[in-house]
Amino acid sequence: MKPTRSIQFPETFVKFILELKENFTNPSFEHFRVVLSAVLLGGPKKNITAGIRLNKIKGHFSNVHRFVSQYQWDVYQVVHSLLKLIERSLGKQDELVFALDDTLVPKYGRHIFGRACHFDHSSKPNRPQYILGHNWVVLGLLHYCSMFSKWLCLPILSELFIPESVSGKEKEHKSRIDMAVDMIKRVQSFVNTKFTLVADGLYAKKTLVRHCICENIPFISRLRNDAGLYEIPKPNQARGRPRKYGKRLPSLKTLSQDSGGFTTHNLRLYGENHSVDVKRVVGMWKPAGHTIQVLLVRFDHSKSAVCFFSTNLDLSVERILTLVAARWSIETLFCDLKEHLGMKDWQVRMKDAVLRSVPITCIATSLLILWSLDEANQKAPEFWDVQPWQTEKASPSVSDMLHQLKARCLSLTIFDLLRNEGITPRKYVQIERVLRQAA
Repeated sequence: MKPTRSIQFPETFVKFILELKENFTNPSFEHFRVVLSAVLLGGPKKNITAGIRLNKIKGHFSNVHRFVSQYQWDVYQVVHSLLKLIERSLGKQDELVFALDDTLVPKYGRHIFGRACHFDHSSKPNRPQYILGHNWVVLGLLHYCSMFSKWLCLPILSELFIPESVSGKEKEHKSRIDMAVDMIKRVQSFVNTKFTLVADGLYAKKTLVRHCICENIPFISRLRNDAGLYEIPKPNQARGRPRKYGKRLPSLKTLSQDSGGFTTHNLRLYGENHSVDVKRVVGMWKPAGHTIQVLLVRFDHSKSAVCFFSTNLDLSVERILTLVAARWSIETLFCDLKEHLGMKDWQVRMKDAVLRSVPITCIATSLLILWSLDEANQKAPEFWDVQPWQTEKASPSVSDMLHQLKARCLSLTIFDLLRNEGITPRKYVQIERVLRQAA
């Protein structure tokens, strides 16, 4: 039996969706809303079919599938509108912070576009080290929410990395570093605000680092323990070409073993208070071709030190370590995208459908987080349901945000059908409470 009525988004959520309408035709925008409902409200599998079941479709249901695989709309234009919406919603900021990383999504169909064999750097001892599937490079906007006292990551751009062995020599191949540079260029064309880039150690490579230095973008990442640092060269006193690098400094391992030069900082990192011993070293690094500052960090008075670097010498130790810890929110975002938002549930194999699948999921996730922040600002204590065993929970997770959105959609849809049934306010509250539990 076909549904007689579509599921309704709350007006507070619809206002965010309407900000993206300019990038679609009227029929395409309706299909876009159906796909959003599939990602945010469908379950347990987040696929297009779930969205079709939740909505009353005008025309043939296959049009929604073709919206993803064939319709002429530009993902980057939608992302541009999304970034403008985020800037307006979060308020004017002096500086933005972006996090860069990649994640693997297993795919098993032989004819799926872009499917390849990838090494899994985070594999567990009882798991295979190689995965057949997709490798998505994601750029997310980091935002510190003072109400929740934690960093949130709003996914902005996502692109599929295809190894050269799969893409073929006749096609132009892009490494993950080249894709990261293109993402940074695109963000520069989208926003006028200065921003800082925080990346995983995998992306601390010559091409990306030098691009950030050239564009005056502070770049923060982890540094290999065997990286070579050099003194800043002194002006030549004799003839000849000026030296690019001075004498080589002692190895980072040697510097970390020397107890002198460490200062103690009490910082709140990863949601907890930590005592951190830090030694700051300034030197030339050949991949950067520029002076960088390196932080040798011992967390909680550990004997071993971890190395981080910044291309901006003016950034304080507290700021660098805070952003290093904030980068972890993109890792938790990947878990939420896969477990709660259907990043791994897309059943598509054509090129355009594959390349649009994860960007749509990222757009839906950013809209969900924006809506949650807007709702929490108005109903802070009652926004999420704190269970009896969650005595120390101070902020909602993405799962809680989805739960609340589903509850609001159920309430709106059912009470709209029962509008003329004479329900008392007391009964309304009781029924809504039951619907929140059912969501």
